[in-house]
Amino acid sequence: MLALALLFVSGGRGGDLYLVGAHFYVWYPSNFADGYLRGVLAPRQRPTFGEYDSRSSAIAERQIALAASHGIDFFTVDWWPKRPEQNEAIGSGLLRATNIGDIRFCVLYETSDLGGGDNGNGVVFDATTKNRFVSDMVAIARRYFAHPSYLRIDGRPVVLLYITREARGLFPEAMREMRRALGAEGFEPFVIGDEIYWAVVEADEDPSATARVTGDPQLKRIRLFDAITAYNLYVDRPSRHRGYGSSSKFLSDSVKLYYRYRDASPIPIVPDVMPGFNDRANRPELDHFVIPRRWSADAPEGSFFTEAIEQIAKPLVDRRLRTVLITSWNEWNEDTAIEPLAAAPPTAEDVSERQLFTEGYTYEGFGTTYLEIVRDHLRH
Repeated sequence: MLALALLFVSGGRGGDLYLVGAHFYVWYPSNFADGYLRGVLAPRQRPTFGEYDSRSSAIAERQIALAASHGIDFFTVDWWPKRPEQNEAIGSGLLRATNIGDIRFCVLYETSDLGGGDNGNGVVFDATTKNRFVSDMVAIARRYFAHPSYLRIDGRPVVLLYITREARGLFPEAMREMRRALGAEGFEPFVIGDEIYWAVVEADEDPSATARVTGDPQLKRIRLFDAITAYNLYVDRPSRHRGYGSSSKFLSDSVKLYYRYRDASPIPIVPDVMPGFNDRANRPELDHFVIPRRWSADAPEGSFFTEAIEQIAKPLVDRRLRTVLITSWNEWNEDTAIEPLAAAPPTAEDVSERQLFTEGYTYEGFGTTYLEIVRDHLRH
């Protein structure tokens, strides 16, 4: 049961107002080859560390140094049920960094990798999926929870579960069995579910049933968690979310959605903010619209991110957790990364010569701009 007072969060720096986390991916260099906006701009823009290898501890040391010095307390690290070789990059890269003690980390379990998710039928937990989930959680606990840099809330190791808003079938039973299994290992996990979204799968416990989608918070599922969040509220359908934040309804609608979930349940909310969105170089066939990184055409680089912090993160942070998440540190395929880019002048041009990837919006090699925004808006 969550205490009513402010929880002690291991890894925060004394006196800081918020505990700030960023989603961190270990799928490079392969995902650079999958296509990313900065790689198709004209001229091209590259991360400060180049198209790096996540298995490099030297790269991880530089990432940790930048994050920690600008007010990021922890990374959530992606762990995939069906990508064991990729998961090994956590140990060979991040955890071998000589300065790993300067930051905390926790696992973001990619639930959709169990099968389904974003396919209209949800992530169906049958007996096989349930057992796989529980065994994965035990393996994660044994591998990472005892690490001195593993993030704990009130002494409990933190795990994030991606896209739980799509989970149905035997998921409640899976969660109960997982908690019992980890209890037998000596751990009481603090589980954060990715529940907050515009449309979610109903929490039906019949694996053979057809999924039903609703706009209502699923309290039966939400109560399985210690906190809930939204990994990314981008959705490709409402035209009113398109374009500059100053003229779209994306942030105002997001605020309303967060409040709806907050008012529906006593489970704490961990608000999440992002600097923009553009996956057109990674998924060109979907023709997704862009959320630019500037609040308006004449606003500075990073102004959308600043508005997201001020409109979502600060007003909606739970007083018991004081925790904020950022999507993302380095998800370059969707261009939500705040990891530094090499300095480069603004451009709206791309290799298509028709602005198919930029949609005419300006992008620049922003250096440490976003880290400075984190420092200035979440640390002072």
